[in-house]
Amino acid sequence: MKHFILFSLCIWASNSWSQTITVLEVNDTLQQPKHQQFIYLSPTTAVNQAVFVAKIKASGSLKNISELFDKIKGKAQAFGANAFQFVAFTAQDPKLGELTLNTYYAEDDLLDINFEALPKNKLVVFGTDNFLETKTQSYKVQGQKQEIASGQYQVYDLSLQDELRLNKGGFTGMTLFLSKKTEGYCYFLNFGGIGLAGAAVNPYGGVGVSITTGSISHMEPNLALLLMQFFKEKPSQ
Repeated sequence: MKHFILFSLCIWASNSWSQTITVLEVNDTLQQPKHQQFIYLSPTTAVNQAVFVAKIKASGSLKNISELFDKIKGKAQAFGANAFQFVAFTAQDPKLGELTLNTYYAEDDLLDINFEALPKNKLVVFGTDNFLETKTQSYKVQGQKQEIASGQYQVYDLSLQDELRLNKGGFTGMTLFLSKKTEGYCYFLNFGGIGLAGAAVNPYGGVGVSITTGSISHMEPNLALLLMQFFKEKPSQ
């Protein structure tokens, strides 16, 4: 039988901003994943084949939304979760945000089904996850100047050209040459180091690594896919 309990754990961040983790529901489960992973589940992926683990809410500063995800991830993995699905994100006031996720234990068969629901062969460029930032960031795609604001993302279709060139910083900056992959993998990039937390299991298969190359950062795919659920998409120019 499932037993649901409610409790809260308050964590004070080192930068003096308080972050609160609230476990809204938790299921008694004996599932223990073989690997430490936390896979993004698409909103269209049916979770009736998964074991519900917990519904968790994180509240904290709008200056670093990714930290809310990291706090939920740590708590959910301690309960035995290896996957998650977006529930809600709200700005509680001008400086505080609240992120809620449902977390699950999912077998490989469900993760394979989930793969088919993920975007394919896209470049997704993200603005900073500091929602209090008012400045935009500029870059170039195929030589054309682009701008992205905080809390925004823009999608480029890699299947429309043989190679896409992205530059940040001009001649003295960094340039990446990107092309579509047979497996359909996407590139998730930003210019502020979002989600630089090392390696994680990639929802597309293999390991997704958050690294920074000059002024361009490659994001951890599970975090990037989550941010696409509540960042605002910038229309293509």
